[in-house]
Amino acid sequence: MNRSHLPPVAVCPVCGASETEVYFEDTHQILDPSAIGSSRMVISPGRILRCRRCRFGFREMRASTEQLHELYRQMDPKVYESESEGRNRTARRHLQIVRLQVASGRLLDIGCASGLFLSHAVQTGWDVTGVEPNEKLCEQARERLEGRAELHCGTLQSVALEGKFQAITLWDVLEHVPDPNAFLLACCRLLHPNGFLFLNVPDLDSPQARILKRRWPLLLPEHLNYFNRPSLRLCAEHAHLMPIRFGRRYAWFSMNYVAYRVAQHEILGAKILKQSASGILGRILLPIPLGELYSVLKIS
Repeated sequence: MNRSHLPPVAVCPVCGASETEVYFEDTHQILDPSAIGSSRMVISPGRILRCRRCRFGFREMRASTEQLHELYRQMDPKVYESESEGRNRTARRHLQIVRLQVASGRLLDIGCASGLFLSHAVQTGWDVTGVEPNEKLCEQARERLEGRAELHCGTLQSVALEGKFQAITLWDVLEHVPDPNAFLLACCRLLHPNGFLFLNVPDLDSPQARILKRRWPLLLPEHLNYFNRPSLRLCAEHAHLMPIRFGRRYAWFSMNYVAYRVAQHEILGAKILKQSASGILGRILLPIPLGELYSVLKIS
């Protein structure tokens, strides 16, 4: 996908304001499968603008939903698969967050990947449905769930879902969609009146983003959207959703993977960490605060 296929966005996708400032200047705008997901070979995030009114951050050159679907369909999941132990632990933490609000019912996981979160949910009595655009990951989810889940290979916009859900989860999803307001509204229409929506997003006001600046590991080619609490609250309000809780999310990764990502982003201490991660130490799981915000939403 070359630059000419990515139309620039001049106004804030959340509040519609045209007053923006450059948050990150990067002329590399190309998006292709090698830049997507954990196996990415490129980490240039493109030119990032920030709205002066609501402080939402967004990639200026944005792919369409159809283009992104094709990119994620072709994405190489090899590195993602290698981190299954850490992702399994993160999935258990996600389920704890959900169960603080609602214990069981119908659950929809959008961007369900290989089905780790769904597998934990189904074991605790949930009736689960998953949506995943990558064919290899979707097939892994089918093998993992062994018929205990309704699984759709595609995007939220391309699949047919029936009925209402007591819980909808968007783990590492909202930063990837071209129109976050419309995406949350589509989710709201699938939500039971007494249901809850759970999500996490990169937070531009997090200490990690402020300190690391251009080396922040969440500045990535496939991330179109960067939030903070006010802009996430405004996005939710546009979709008739009300945040009832915010929190910080930790994710678990092996020391090997942390060393790999730290080196990619040229963060201070990368060489020392890489040396420390040799051998059996490389498999040790670490809870990493990446600078993400999670929120629990309900219909307002």
